[in-house]
Formats: sequence, structure tokens, C-alpha cells
Amino acid sequence: MSSQSSSQQASLASERRHRERRLYEASLAGCVESLAHLLQEDRLILARTSVTCFDETPLHLACMLGHVHFAKALLAHKQDLTMELDSQGRTPLHLASANGYVEIARELSQSDPVACLVLDEDGRTPLHLAVMKGRSDVVRELVKARPEAAICRLSHGQTVLHLGARHNRLETLKVLVEMVRDGDLLNAQDDEGNTILHLATANKQIETMKYLLQRSEVEVNTVNRNGFTALDIVDHFPRDLKVMELRELLVHAGAVRATIFPASTTHQAVDGTDEKNSTVDIELASLALPSANTPPVKAVLARSLTGEIRKQKEDTHEKWIKKKRDSLMIAATVIAAMAYQAGLSPPGGVWDEDKNIGGVTYWAGTSIMAANNPYGYQKFWTYNTVSLVASLSTVFLLVSGLPLKKKILVWILMATSWATITFMALTYLESMRAISFLQDRHPEELRPIIKVVGNAMYVWLGVLSGVLLVHTVRFLRIVLRIVKNPQELKEKISGFLSRCRSRTFYKI
Repeated sequence: MSSQSSSQQASLASERRHRERRLYEASLAGCVESLAHLLQEDRLILARTSVTCFDETPLHLACMLGHVHFAKALLAHKQDLTMELDSQGRTPLHLASANGYVEIARELSQSDPVACLVLDEDGRTPLHLAVMKGRSDVVRELVKARPEAAICRLSHGQTVLHLGARHNRLETLKVLVEMVRDGDLLNAQDDEGNTILHLATANKQIETMKYLLQRSEVEVNTVNRNGFTALDIVDHFPRDLKVMELRELLVHAGAVRATIFPASTTHQAVDGTDEKNSTVDIELASLALPSANTPPVKAVLARSLTGEIRKQKEDTHEKWIKKKRDSLMIAATVIAAMAYQAGLSPPGGVWDEDKNIGGVTYWAGTSIMAANNPYGYQKFWTYNTVSLVASLSTVFLLVSGLPLKKKILVWILMATSWATITFMALTYLESMRAISFLQDRHPEELRPIIKVVGNAMYVWLGVLSGVLLVHTVRFLRIVLRIVKNPQELKEKISGFLSRCRSRTFYKI
């Protein structure tokens, strides 16, 4: 009897596992008919989902895949599936919100509004995920179901508005601002004292800044815990058109810098003892000169904003390097092709057949200029060869994979380009002299033409000399700075050697 009973139990367990597998497959397919058949066979199948070996419940799967009707059928039979957690502490509403399934999110938030406040293992609510992904319609449903979800903060004090600004979700940010209508939330600061205006400025989000600065509730001169306003952040960026537009927007909105404020005023705004009056205090401080006995605040960018600014500078430098490399590649390739063609077809052409003139044999395919003007032909070949080799050297350096971020390599490329262009111009000068030489004309008649070409070359050499002088002065200034501060040179050399040892090359 015991063996028969154990056999029946094993058979029941096998059937149960089979039905659970069918339920899992029905959840993946979103098949409501299969779910109905399973519930007819086993009414407790949904009740046992919390103790099965699967990491997600059928409702989690439906929310991940967007099976609306299947999710509604599950909620109709077992409503408390709304609060079940997966292996990462997420409710089905977390998954529906992140994936942007508005109808499912509406059903879940109406089924149990408390699900809007559940935190996953990263401390994020469904609203946080919806804002990060830019799901504006889902955000509207969640805030409507549970308005207090909008004030839940992350571990670093970030609000949902901070997330919207950090991830550049302007439409979602507009939905939140319009629905919440809370000036304190709009000017809320994270643990580093940054408002959403600070973040939008650090990320150069012009449209977001335009929207924020149009709202009267936004305080444009809030100081973070490192003593920076939004205008101070802009001043740390390398100057370009976008940065100039950001600065103009802030100045037009009444933004001022905080680095010139007296220490007492800045710390009052930073500590948050009187947040409502911080903007007024800053504006008053900007109107009055600080006392001679009050040292200015030495502000340091917050680590989060320092990373953003460093990234912006690196991106700008990368774009400049790429643009310069592309331009040099095109110019060097064109010049190399011109020099190669000039070598094959020298000025005046080549003899088309063997000729004997005055007892001298001229072979077919040889240069006519070599016979008529040997000295000029020698200079032509010298200039043309230097131009070809210099342009090919530029192409080789560009395609060799060397780290072109190094200043010395950029200087080498610039010097090579100067040599290429200069000797190409000298090749042109000798070519003009060759094709202007006619036996039946007196040299006096050709002097004006040669003079014009020569004067043009002198002008070009003058421009080149001026540019070379400017770069020489810059180089000498760097040398003098190193001589005056040898410790800086030692630090750079030691840093370079350490990077060489780790096989990682960055800009010194």
C-alpha cells in the first residue's frame, strides 16, 4: 500500500510540474484559452505560483511581453499577484512601466495602488523606471493612481525630476511638472545639492533648460553643496556655440555666479537653512561688493557634475580630432594624387617618338622640359618629390593607428602639411616657368609673368613664416613654463611612464 501511495504521489507531482510548465508556456504566448483550461484542471495552480521554481510569476511574464488580455485574466482570478516580487524585488508593475505598456500599468495600479510605491532591490519605484525610459503615458497613469509616488527619492536623494533631467526625458519631465505642481519638488536638491537645473546645464540640454527657465517656480540661482550655481557650471565648459547659448539663456533669466559671493551667504544657501530666501540672498550679494576681510568661496565641482563636464570636454576634443584628421586625410590624398600625376606628365609633356636634333638623341617618353631647361627640370623634380613624400607621410601617420591625441603627433602632422603645401606651391612655380619659356621670345618679355608668380610665392612664404612664428612662440612659452616649474615636468613624466607600464595611453 505504501509503494502504491508513493507512486500516486509521484504521479501527481509529475502532473503538477507538467501543468506548471504549460502555465509558463501559456504566459509566454499570452494564451487566455490555455489559462482557462489549466484553471479547470487545477483551480490552485495560480495559488502555487509563489512557491514554484520560476523567478517570475505568470503576471511578470505577461507584463514583460505586453499580453494585456492575459494579464487581465490573471488579475480576475488572483488579484494579489499584483504585489508578488521577482528575484530582483520587482513587481509586475515595475516591468509594465519600464516597457511602456500603458493599459497593463493602468490595470495594475487600479488593482492595488500600493504597488506604485514598492521599491525594487535598487530602491526604484515603477515611476522611477517609467521616467528613466521616457514612458510619459505610463507616468501619467502612475501619478494619477498614487500622487505621493512622485516624492519618493532614490538613495542619493534624487527625485523623479532628477531622473528625467539626467536621462534627458523632456516630455516626461513636462508631464510630471504639470501633474504634481509642487514648486518645492521642482527646486528639490539631491544629496550633492544639485537641482534639475544643475543637471540639465551639466548635460547641455538646451530644450530642457528653455522649458525650466520659462517657469516662474524655478530658482535659477540655487547653490549646490560645492558652491556652484548653474551659471558657474556653464563657465567650466569649453567655449562653443552651444555653451554660449546656454549662458545667454541663464543670464537672460537672471542667473548669477556664486564664486564671487561672500562665504557666509554661500554657506547659508548651501546648508539649506533658508531655501526659499536663498535666491534673494544671492541676488543681494551680487549687488554689493564683498568685504575685503571676507575671502571668496573656493568652489569645487561635485563629482557627478565633474564627470559630466569631463565627458563634454572629451567629446568636444574627440570631435575636433576627428574633424582635423578627416580634413588632413582628404588634403594629403589629393596632393599626393596631384604630385603623382605631375611626375608622370611633367610640364611641356614628353617626346612622342625618338628624335635626333643637332646630333642629340631624344628618346620617346622622356621629358621635353629636361631637354629645354635642365636646371629648372631638376628643381621641379626635387619640389614635386618632396611634396609627394610629405603627403604620403601624412596619410601614413593618419592610418597608422598612432594616438593622435598627443600634441607632439599633431605638431608633426602640421609640420608635414606645411612642407607638403609649400613644396606643391614651388612645384607650381617651376611648372609655370617651364611652360612660359619660348625660344623665339626674348627673356625680357617673360619677366612680368615670372615676376607675378614669384611675388605670389613670396606672399605665401610670408604667411607661412608668420604661422610658424606664432607656433614657435607658443612652444617657447611652454619650455619657459617647464623651466620655471620643473616639478610639473617630473609629474608629467612619471604619469606618462606609469601609463606606459599599464599599457594605457591618455592625454598627459
